[in-house]
Amino acid sequence: MSEDIKKEAVRQYLHYFRIWFIVVGVLFVATIAAGISHYIRNNAPRGNTSAPTERIFDYADVLTDNEEEKLRIYIAKREKEYRVDFVVMTFSRAVEGNEAQKQYGYDSTEWEHNMMDIADNFWDENGFGFNKSFEGDGSVLIDNRYEGQRGEWLSTSGRVESSLSAWDVEDVLYAVDDYYDTDPYEAYKAYIDAVCMNLDGIMVSDFSGYWVGAIVITLVICGIYAGIHLRPNKAQKNVAVNAYVAGGKPMLRNKEDNFIRKNVVKRRIETSSGGGGGHHSSGGGGHHTSHSGASHGGGGHRH
Repeated sequence: MSEDIKKEAVRQYLHYFRIWFIVVGVLFVATIAAGISHYIRNNAPRGNTSAPTERIFDYADVLTDNEEEKLRIYIAKREKEYRVDFVVMTFSRAVEGNEAQKQYGYDSTEWEHNMMDIADNFWDENGFGFNKSFEGDGSVLIDNRYEGQRGEWLSTSGRVESSLSAWDVEDVLYAVDDYYDTDPYEAYKAYIDAVCMNLDGIMVSDFSGYWVGAIVITLVICGIYAGIHLRPNKAQKNVAVNAYVAGGKPMLRNKEDNFIRKNVVKRRIETSSGGGGGHHSSGGGGHHTSHSGASHGGGGHRH
């Protein structure tokens, strides 16, 4: 085969696919740019330096000293990975009824309303949040051990609020319920793990994931286009991209079969049996505004 024929075949190939080369190139550059932005954001220093460094406030003395220290270390590890604050607060106090309302100045006589207010106010007044105070990224789990009014409430803020749907909130609460009566340490650890698991669906924790994503996107788009346009019937109707036609006769007959590896991504389908999270929503569970004007999400389970 002469060099002229090869050059003409390449020229026709590039001309035929020119639009798709541009599209794929733009997608690839955009994906890499998003990866760089993610890397810079995830390696920036903590934005909120005014919040307390303590994350465990065991006023009800539920945990042993050793459990507190282990949980403190675990929270620090998870906060570094996910760049959100995780706070645990326990207490033992009446939160429902007329007497409790008069004694503590609650807005309501209802358990749910007052638990929500206590959780939101604790977060706001201490100024928690990884990236900024007041409405920063993170969550607090409060655990009321008052006899007859026991239960937990999750208050979410910032990215955690926007990322967790009502069903996701229920997942977190049920994870806590599994250990609530038998092992409080594991219950609080399960809260942290469940929040992280739900954040995993919208995060890429490693910058290399963006490179993989860019390559996969590029290959998939090329594969789809090739599958549509390089079928035998298409080849008969269009200028062949792997052959130089001279005088109506194909001069280049070699054919290569390109196989694109299929990358399958599995995503957990959320289910819920009802409760504090309410109906399914895509923007977050239990959206509301606290006394201080901050936006929060969340829900609770009573035991």
